[in-house]
Amino acid sequence: MRNPKNSTDYLEPIQIGEAPFGRRSTLTSWLDRPLSRSACALGWLVAIAVFMGLVRILGGPSEGDAAESLYSTWAIAHGHLSCAYPPASTFRFPAIAGPGPFIAPLWPLLSGAFDAITRIGHNVPFPSQAALGPHCSTASAAMYKWSVRSGSALNSIRLGYLSWLFLMAGVIAMLRASGRGRCGWEPMALVLMACVPAVWMPLVTFFHPQDIVAMGLALCGLACARRSWWVWAGIFLALAITTQQFALLVFAPLLVLAPPNRRLTFVKAAVATAAFVVGPFLAVAGRRAIGPVLLGSGNSVRYEGTLLRELHLHGTPLVLASRVLPIVVSMVLARWALRRLGPIALEPVPLVSLIAVSLSLRLVFEQNFYGYYCMALAVSLVILDVVCGRVRGQLIAWLAAVTLAFNPVPWGFLSNGTSWGFEAHEDLPLVFMTVALLLIVSDVVRRRIRWYLVTWLVLVVLTFCNFPPWATTPLRHALPAWVWQVVLVPTGAALALAPLLSSMRNRSESSCGLIEDPVFVAT
Repeated sequence: MRNPKNSTDYLEPIQIGEAPFGRRSTLTSWLDRPLSRSACALGWLVAIAVFMGLVRILGGPSEGDAAESLYSTWAIAHGHLSCAYPPASTFRFPAIAGPGPFIAPLWPLLSGAFDAITRIGHNVPFPSQAALGPHCSTASAAMYKWSVRSGSALNSIRLGYLSWLFLMAGVIAMLRASGRGRCGWEPMALVLMACVPAVWMPLVTFFHPQDIVAMGLALCGLACARRSWWVWAGIFLALAITTQQFALLVFAPLLVLAPPNRRLTFVKAAVATAAFVVGPFLAVAGRRAIGPVLLGSGNSVRYEGTLLRELHLHGTPLVLASRVLPIVVSMVLARWALRRLGPIALEPVPLVSLIAVSLSLRLVFEQNFYGYYCMALAVSLVILDVVCGRVRGQLIAWLAAVTLAFNPVPWGFLSNGTSWGFEAHEDLPLVFMTVALLLIVSDVVRRRIRWYLVTWLVLVVLTFCNFPPWATTPLRHALPAWVWQVVLVPTGAALALAPLLSSMRNRSESSCGLIEDPVFVAT
């Protein structure tokens, strides 16, 4: 009996949905072939070029929400750690430059370091400690005036491109820990990831590179857990949490799945790392750093209401429902998976499937709903399909629906709007509908129907075309955010959950002696 740790047999495609994953093709056979180091490196370079090229074509990183991290970045870059989280100011900032709510500290630390190395804005002297005021009372206004004189804002924002390197490293680490690395699947997954609009929405629609960095670090933590490197798993996941708190939805289920004799090691490594990162900020900034460290910037009231907002919760009940409840539910799901699968829950397919479901819970209980919130779920779903050995048509349809619901093409007076942005923004639904219609016609010619594709087309036509005919604008302009939440979140969660349920079903059949699935060969 072969050891699955030394074999990729357990990664043979499984059956999910309408088409069997076991159906091999010439493309799949090619993707399974090993690649040399130089070929892998070439694939990395292509993925970097595709990601940066697409973001640049769309106008580059947005300045929207950049103020949530820029003031912290500048303070850290110039050695004023105590002013990384300045207090509220009475200075009248332009709307786009108003400081806060601030984000967790790791991305400002990283961008501050790169900012200092590249000497962004060093042509103008940075405000002195006296100019920053006692207890940083005038720090925000002083840094804003300095940024205007030095022209440093745009260059600091461009550091957001570096976030892709963290995500790419996490994807590579996870694929190699799952048996899909160092072969054709690796560059294919990276290039596909770079082409997914939900992945670069955190840069193009709003400036939230910390989301991309956190997902990359979380994937590195998962890869370490797959290799039973639990100390490193704790370190990487703590770094992810101190970048963006949604990484708790990766840490929590992994804590349940960790072997009992390694669980304490895992927690100690995470706590020590988190204390090392946030401790200095809590020491020098005090209460001003508590909110960003614990909740980040997503706890503020926004305009995009969700189902949770419709309940009109406020204060502690709102925080408990939006921040604590998803973590609790993810741990319950992990416990259920562990009881059904045992140690096999840490195998690639059930593990990535469980983490994807856990990340979808953020969208279930969120207070706000923006397109870039779907980034973590989109990344985990792409990795899940690659680990399973195919990319489902349902996943492509879901990613396309996210793209249309939160059209990422900037236009008009947006900071990164382009001259052709409005036409591209308005034509994108028509392009997608045309492609879907051609696929349906092709299916009819071949005497088959993919109902998910028909359903997708009907939904998009009703939403993005003038309907009813006498309407002057498409229905989408009247839809509240929670409608897209109802449409996109359950379907995304279903895509994430299907492989986990299939693994449980195969496990149950195997334990009854009906089949011997290589996924569940004992070590």
